[in-house]
This record gives sequence, structure tokens and C-alpha cells, in this order.
Amino acid sequence: MSRVVSASLIVLLTGFAAHGQQPERGVVVQGSSPWVVSVVHTVDLQKVLARMREQKNLRVGVAPSAPAYIYNVATGLIVDNAGHIVTRLANLDLQDKDQKISVTTSTGARMPARLIGVDCATGFAVLEVASLSGVWQSVATPVLVSDGMAVNIVSSDVVQRTATSQGGNSIFLSPALKLAQGSVLTKSPYANARGALTLLSNSLMARNDSSVVQTLDNLVIGIAQWAGFGRAYVFPIEIVRDTIARRVIERKDNVPAGWLGATGVSLAQLPEGELDGLGLRRKTGVIVREVLPDGPAAASGIMPNDVIVGLDDWDVTGAPDLKAMLSWSPAGRKITLKAIRNRQPLNLTVVLGARPNSTLTMSSWVVDEAADPLLSQREEVEKRLAGLQSQYKIHLKNEHSRERDEALRELEFEMRQLMDIERGLLAAGAELENARRAQSADYTRGNVTSDEPGADVSFKVGFTGRELTPQLAAARFQTRGGILVSGVVKESAADRAGIRVGDVIVSSHDRMIMSVAQLQALLSTKPAEISLKIMRDGQPTAITLNNQ
Repeated sequence: MSRVVSASLIVLLTGFAAHGQQPERGVVVQGSSPWVVSVVHTVDLQKVLARMREQKNLRVGVAPSAPAYIYNVATGLIVDNAGHIVTRLANLDLQDKDQKISVTTSTGARMPARLIGVDCATGFAVLEVASLSGVWQSVATPVLVSDGMAVNIVSSDVVQRTATSQGGNSIFLSPALKLAQGSVLTKSPYANARGALTLLSNSLMARNDSSVVQTLDNLVIGIAQWAGFGRAYVFPIEIVRDTIARRVIERKDNVPAGWLGATGVSLAQLPEGELDGLGLRRKTGVIVREVLPDGPAAASGIMPNDVIVGLDDWDVTGAPDLKAMLSWSPAGRKITLKAIRNRQPLNLTVVLGARPNSTLTMSSWVVDEAADPLLSQREEVEKRLAGLQSQYKIHLKNEHSRERDEALRELEFEMRQLMDIERGLLAAGAELENARRAQSADYTRGNVTSDEPGADVSFKVGFTGRELTPQLAAARFQTRGGILVSGVVKESAADRAGIRVGDVIVSSHDRMIMSVAQLQALLSTKPAEISLKIMRDGQPTAITLNNQ
């Protein structure tokens, strides 16, 4: 994503004047959800700014009137009788266990909480509240969920309170649980690959990340991971309690996200000539392009040009499938990859390693990634964009309110993001079609040994580059392909990152870069900070590029 979206509501609880604002409706009746709590994470603003400056090499200005602390309000679910709570927290420094966190129960009791650790693969944090030990009444029994089923969504918010003192009445804000309605879908392949359900509700916004989803009879279904305006993925309580929380509690620390150590592309993206050479009957699967040395994939025997068609009991139709299945897996998980090598099937057992520089996985694509790349992804983006535009027109007609203005801001951001993704997919589609035509022409002419590089292309981060042919890449740069940097603008983001003329950009942290279109799509859809691998004088080098 092109900006950091807080997965929970960030509000300034101190120094906030209500000015006659009325308490909002929809507060949950006290005690109706005893297993749900509001979580308040007190964040030291100066620590956050220092971390931003260090990690992103930024100059960050702060107004003199800025508060010393900001408050991250989230929702938590008590998962056992030992006082353990699962939630999702934004602006969390994984290396700092000395966090100031408190929880407020549905009866209004407030108590301190201790951070045990974070499951980096899913982004869920596990807290421990000593005073809740022994009071848990388990309702987390398996719930049969049907497609389109109506559900309750319990979320933390801030509401206005009035306190009476000797000086008179004062108005302040405090956390409270609020109730909304939605429905769940069970047939989304992207959500299912994560072991999750899809949640739809017009009330869902970024601050509803970690909401607890229940049946209309108040049986817990799971916890929501926000995935875009009006949408979330729901991790079932069995997975949250017995898998995610358990591995953090047993480790008593953060659990790194899993890492395969290989990159690949969907078969459907291959030109016909290359696809025919593989001798496969169908265009489903992921062809391995690169296996990183000393990584889990290399240790298990995975080789370039292997075609991955399954993971455990799941079919892998393309790279989005594989990425989804791996994205919520922790380091140390043992998986079985079903692959095809030299037209022969084989099974490979892989123990996932720890993802380098493991960070929180708060959310992924804002649309369900389709099995067929490019065209299907573009259709999904266009469908999602049309739905958001319709929602925007509806909200625009409403009277001004906090919810209305917040919804418009989130809709505007997501629509801009989708438009960027759409442009990247259009460019990638055009590039792929040109490549297919060129390949067809080359076969016709018998010209398969051209060593001339492509034309220079300008990139918005401040450099020009040209696409290498495989022959030129292998002969002169000891790579299989990539983008040759032909010029760097002084004082640009590329220059500050250390990119030099003559560098060959060959991959990002999770995929190979073989074409101009791939790099353009990456710059259009990735977050503000991108890790790139380059070849310089025959040696691999890693750089971090500020993509803002």
C-alpha cells in the first residue's frame, strides 16, 4: 500500500474538547459480550517519529502543540482462562516489549495489560491481563457458518462521557464497545487460502480492524482483519485461539513470519513459446524463477523452472494463491509443495525460515487476487472501483458527521490506490502482449539471439533504465534479466537510495523483476519503502528505495 494505514483508530484522547457533541448511538449493552474488551495502547509520539526517521531516512517535522502521546484504540478477544487477549495494534515497535497498554471490559472495568508478542505472519498481538486470569467463561465453541449469513460486529470506539466533580461537570472521551451488522461469505478463494472468511459491512473502516465477529446469538465466530472499505477477513476463533495465540504464548515472544526463499510467476503470465516448452496441459501453477542460496527452498531441493501446483491440501492456480497461503504461515512451519519438474510430479517438504526483517502483516491486497493474472485482476479492480464509487456517491449525499467524513476519506484513498493498481496492470498487460508479439516475430524470423537492450524508460523515483534481453543479461551482467540503470537524477529518491548508473535491478524482496512493466507495477502498488536487489560489478547488493 502507498501509505501506512493504521489498522486501529488513532485518536487524541487528551486535550480533546467535545464542544457539545452528543454521545454516539450503538454502544453495546454492558455485559452482552463479556469476552470482548477495548484495548488502549498509549504510544510515545517521539519514539514513533524517531523510528520513522531511522527506518525511512526522513525528516519529520512536528508542531510545537503536538501531544506527547497518541492513543491507539483497538478491540480484543479473551481466548482462555489465563487472561490472554488477542488483538491487532498499529504503530507497534516489535523490538520494544515495554508498551503501555490497558484494557476495558464490557462492564467498564479497566486494568493494565502486558504485551507477550506478535504473530508477524498475521499481525495479531497477544496480551496478558493478570486480573482476568480465572474469570474466563468459554463461549468459543465451533460455529457453523453459511454463505451470506448475517452477523454482529463488536468494535471498540470512543464515546463521550460526563464526569461530575467539585468544579462542575467535565466532558471526556473513553473507549466503549459498539455493535454493527454485516454478513460473511464462505466462498472467496483468496480468503479461504488464508483459512479465513470474508466479512462485508457498510460500517467497516480501518478503525474496525480486530473487531470481534459474532452470530446474532452472540457466539464468537472470529476476529476481523480489515481489508478495505466495507470489507474484512475473519480468522475463525479456532485458528486465532489454538494456532495463532498458542504459538506466541509458547514462544513467549514475537513469532517471525515464514519465508520460502524463492520467487516465481504465474504460468498464465508466460508467453506461449515458453509455456509450450514446459509441456503442461494447463496454465495453472507457479514457475520458480529464482531460488535464493542458503534459503529454505534451496535446502528442500526446489530448483528454478520447477512448477508449483499445490501446497499441502490446496491447489495453487497462480502466484496470488501461493502468496496468500504463505503469507499467514509462521517461521518453522513444515509444508509440502506439490511440483512438476521435467514433466514429472514430485512432492517437496519445506520448513519455512524466518522472513528477513520480519514486520507486521497488517493487510494485503484490497481486492481478491484472481487465479488468472492481469486481465482477471484488472476486472476485479474495476469491479471493486465501481462499487466504491457507488458508495462514495451515497455518502456524499448524507449530512456532515464524523462517520460520513471518515468514510469519504477512506473511500478517496482506496479509489486512488485502485486507480494506481489499474494503471500498473494495464501497463503490464500491454508489455506482456508486446513481448508475446515480439517472441512470435522472433520465432518467425528465426531471430532468438538478439543482444540489443531495449529503449530507455523514465521512472518516477528519479532514474532511467532499459530492459535487458536474456542474452545480454547473461553475457555481460551475469544475471537472467533485469533493468539496466542508464541514468540517475541528482538528489532524487533513486540517488538518495544509492542507485548508480550501470546497476541492474533484478528483484524486489519477494519477486523477480524481468521487465519494465514489472518494475512500473511494483512502484505503483508497493508501500512507501521498497527493498530492491541489484547486481553491481557482478555482485548482489540490497538497497532500500523511498517510493513516496
